[in-house]
Amino acid sequence: MIKLDTFTGDKTDQQLWQEIRAGDEQAFTVIFEKYHRTLYNYGSKLSTNSAIIEDAVQDVFIDVWRLRGTLTENVTSVKFYLYRALRRRIHLAQDRFPITQELTLLDDEDTPANLADSESILIDLESSSIRAKRVREMLANLPERQIEALTLRYFDDFSIEEIAGIMGVSDKSVRNFIYKALTSLRQNRQILIISSLIICMLLAF
Repeated sequence: MIKLDTFTGDKTDQQLWQEIRAGDEQAFTVIFEKYHRTLYNYGSKLSTNSAIIEDAVQDVFIDVWRLRGTLTENVTSVKFYLYRALRRRIHLAQDRFPITQELTLLDDEDTPANLADSESILIDLESSSIRAKRVREMLANLPERQIEALTLRYFDDFSIEEIAGIMGVSDKSVRNFIYKALTSLRQNRQILIISSLIICMLLAF
């Protein structure tokens, strides 16, 4: 079996894209392995339904392979192409099933065994969990489009122009989404700092 790293070499996404258009299954596998996880993470910002996200990601790649002969030849960014396709897929699915929701549970932390100071470790884990939960709550309180714009800009490294293309809005709208999101997070930053100080004080007793 040929390792994907060996097969890929120094090939760019654009080169792999051309090979996919020519029917190269290994090139398709490389692109799939490179982007399917990040696509799922992006999809989770658009929907809380994991089934819709998983189906949408799979459908995007199925369409890439099924329609490989008719794919756009000169793609500036394969990542941009995939993100925009996923966004459309998820929105279509949500339009069909607007009430579908799913509650997801976080996995419990494994409790460390045979540790002398397990109680303090559990307290540390709990305090970290509280801080992480607070950050998640701060992000969750932002409007959906602000979260999406923030994620695309700072986690996925898209430019303002690319984000506008993915979201189907103007550059100015994207800048407004990001500005408002950052302003809101800065306002909540003091609350997070105070919460952390309180936790530190409790641990001192």
